[in-house]
Amino acid sequence: MKSLKTKIMVIAVCFFFLVFFTNDFGLVDIKKTSIITAVAIDGKVGEYEITVQIAVPEATDANTENKRAVITGKGNTVGSAIKNVGDITGWYPRLDFCNLIVLGEEIASTNTLGVMDYFAKTLRIQDSAIVVVAEKQAKEILEYASPLDNISSFALQKVILKSTGFDKDVVDTNVKTFVSGYYSECASAVLPQIKITEQSDGSSGGGSGGESSSGGSNSSGGGQSSSNSKGSDNKGNALFDAKKTALFYKGVKVGELDQNSTLAYNMLNDRFAETTLEISDVQTSNGDTNNFLLTVKRCTPKLTVKADNTGIDLNIEVDIYAKISDQNSTFSDSTMQKNPPLPEPVKLKAEQEISSWFNNIITKSIETKCDALKIGQKLYRFNYKYYKLFGENYLSYVRPNIKINVTGQK
Repeated sequence: MKSLKTKIMVIAVCFFFLVFFTNDFGLVDIKKTSIITAVAIDGKVGEYEITVQIAVPEATDANTENKRAVITGKGNTVGSAIKNVGDITGWYPRLDFCNLIVLGEEIASTNTLGVMDYFAKTLRIQDSAIVVVAEKQAKEILEYASPLDNISSFALQKVILKSTGFDKDVVDTNVKTFVSGYYSECASAVLPQIKITEQSDGSSGGGSGGESSSGGSNSSGGGQSSSNSKGSDNKGNALFDAKKTALFYKGVKVGELDQNSTLAYNMLNDRFAETTLEISDVQTSNGDTNNFLLTVKRCTPKLTVKADNTGIDLNIEVDIYAKISDQNSTFSDSTMQKNPPLPEPVKLKAEQEISSWFNNIITKSIETKCDALKIGQKLYRFNYKYYKLFGENYLSYVRPNIKINVTGQK
């Protein structure tokens, strides 16, 4: 028995040294690897232009900031364009830490299926990576610096993935949810649409971290052109607005939802507590108008789909408990109550406005065929007979019944 233990120990020690001296335990040499934090995709099918943002760790005792490089490669496929980035930098491009994919306007308006299929099927990127669509070119988002973070993709992630207590006015879509959406029965998906707001040159932060450390000149490899943006070539400071929502049908962008309709969408698809609602031009008892800011303390949504031979009944019920957070100072409550009662005119106006937001979602869905509320999926699973009866135009048979109930302190 003692001899057996000795043999096992010797074998274990040999295996340890074998792994250590041949593969460094699988550790990645940072000097030979480009850690890609974000990917921007422009161009069109067969002529992809991939821009990657690479985090360059250079923290020292005097400087704790990370710098970043922005590099562009071209290819006939998404994979070949990313490979081209590695060819011109001499770094192996790793996507394990990539948490953001930005689709350009041209890609979104033609077909995103080929692009997203690569990211959905490769094991090199996580399914939880955020997907967004740019109003114009996707690479612009990565080229800007931000006052919020030296790496613009990190700043954008803060806008998308808001912590508890912030308004739920941005949709959160990742690789998994987007791909499962366009492969579902309704062939529909939504993405946050990013608008860039440029800041003046006097803004603090941002620009100092925009230098590149991977080569100074433009390069080309394998018949595909690529470029490396130095800090001096990067654009100025910018902030990002993601309150609009892009609608996709069969992988193509077909429309948009405004900020209010995005709020309504999130009422059904997200935890909505602590979100604020602006209720404007409320008629008071003396004939004046007042503006209120309500904070949602509780939101209980319910969406059901029922069908018969004549149409599809879409029933939306949302119960909201809210409190007044602010109002015009002229009409402030003189009693200084911390939780003033919710006036009946405010309640009614809030219910009317929220109902109109949901109606806008339904109208946009019918116009664009993007089933944002996933009516087709519910019909397919629970009333397949009618899903087959109404066919692809099932949204035109929808009969909405929206009931919003807003309550507050009495």
